Amino acid sequence: MQGRFWLVPVRGRVYIAPMNDDFPTSPAAGREPSLDPEVCRRARLSRDARFDGAFYLGVQTTGIYCRPICPARAPAEKNVRYFASAALAAQAGFRPCLRCRPESAPNSPAWNGTSTTVQRALQLIGQGSLNTGSMGDLALRLGIGERYLRKLFERELGVSPQALALNQRLLFAKKLLAETALPVTEVAYAAGFGSLRRFNSAVQTQFKLPPTALRRRRNAGTAYVSVELQLHYRPPYDWDGVLDFFGRHAVDGVETVAGGSYQRTITPGGVPGSFRVSPLPGKNALRLELQLADRSQLMPVVARVRRMFDLDANPAAIHAVLAQDPRLAPLLQRIPGIRSTGHWSLYEASIRGIVGQQISTQAARGVLARLSGAGRRDAQNSVTAVFPAAATIAALEDADFPMPGRRRETLRALADYCSRREDALEIDALAALKGVGPWTIAMAMMRGNGDPDTFPQKDLGLEKAWARLPGPDITLQHQSANWRPWRSYAANLLWRSLSL
Repeated sequence: MQGRFWLVPVRGRVYIAPMNDDFPTSPAAGREPSLDPEVCRRARLSRDARFDGAFYLGVQTTGIYCRPICPARAPAEKNVRYFASAALAAQAGFRPCLRCRPESAPNSPAWNGTSTTVQRALQLIGQGSLNTGSMGDLALRLGIGERYLRKLFERELGVSPQALALNQRLLFAKKLLAETALPVTEVAYAAGFGSLRRFNSAVQTQFKLPPTALRRRRNAGTAYVSVELQLHYRPPYDWDGVLDFFGRHAVDGVETVAGGSYQRTITPGGVPGSFRVSPLPGKNALRLELQLADRSQLMPVVARVRRMFDLDANPAAIHAVLAQDPRLAPLLQRIPGIRSTGHWSLYEASIRGIVGQQISTQAARGVLARLSGAGRRDAQNSVTAVFPAAATIAALEDADFPMPGRRRETLRALADYCSRREDALEIDALAALKGVGPWTIAMAMMRGNGDPDTFPQKDLGLEKAWARLPGPDITLQHQSANWRPWRSYAANLLWRSLSL
């Protein structure tokens, strides 16, 4: 789950809402929040993991209550009751589903007091922390003991951290075997296995086939310079809008949008690399070409690219909600498959958000290019710079910050906090910094965390786009409440309309 959600009353109704600048960080003390059935219906039918733990549904025909991500066939709406907590569902006489285990959902009683630790652990495992490090290393990063970490996973998820990491490695290895020409030994290493023997054994156990049997037929003489993968999505997909977003925000020297593709430099794990993303003709997929010196970083890089390009969205569920607004419906017809694109990391999105306060996108690009050492290109005019690391920004002189003094100090404070631990940044820490307001937090949530239900209030671009649409005289802030739980997509749709 990306981000945390409360069910918050707004003008007499209750909505699923992320913990962001628009809402309090907890429900009113001593009161169990009620639910808006329509918002819950939209969220459960999307099966979006970002709403896991926000509410529960009881199925009256079976007497079972589930999480909104339950893999079972979706019940008819007339047979569904919604609950704000698992305890309320149990109190109403429903028993927990054995498939989705609602007692283990985020924000359930099992998560109370430790949900932040477990979610952070899952995020680090997803980034490959157990591929290159030990359980002890992971526990140290979380600030707890290894034994306690194992207990948390067993109690809250019913599975060990190693089991989760192994399944992730195997699925990624299967993808590499099927789609690349990497030797089996390289695949084993890239997927996080320490030895070929261990890899062969795990693949045989999981898939009942040796690794070579999972490989599609390829020209044995094919050489490779980069790893090429297919990143699938559910159509439709607004590639033109996605590419336009990256083009408008590209930092000179770090990112390039040309020839219908996006390219940028990265430094995963401190090791330089780059990737290029382009559409794959004839398939509902994007082509990802990776240049990485350290193959062990493949898995976390692919995960980040999928989030950047919002490839896990359910466009049908999003369209069903937003199309109910007569002002947005025509835009959805003209722009099918709207996506909520993002930046490389929460750290990068936060830096961009602070730099972009009260200035144009073009001006912000200029500042970021200067901070990144823009213009450094080789004879082939290829990208050579990288997005500035926190330690780099923290060491700059005042003259290197072309911005007001207060914004410079905010940027420095963030850089000091993130120095040598950029991936450890959390929204709460960002919000605590002086000079970081609701707009910056909203942009960081949307672009850095992939939050589906964030709306940057008082954004000038959104206000301009809203004013251009025909319809009754109603404020954007008031109308945006009707777009939950997909306000991030509504915001991107409005920004996108400015280019039409």
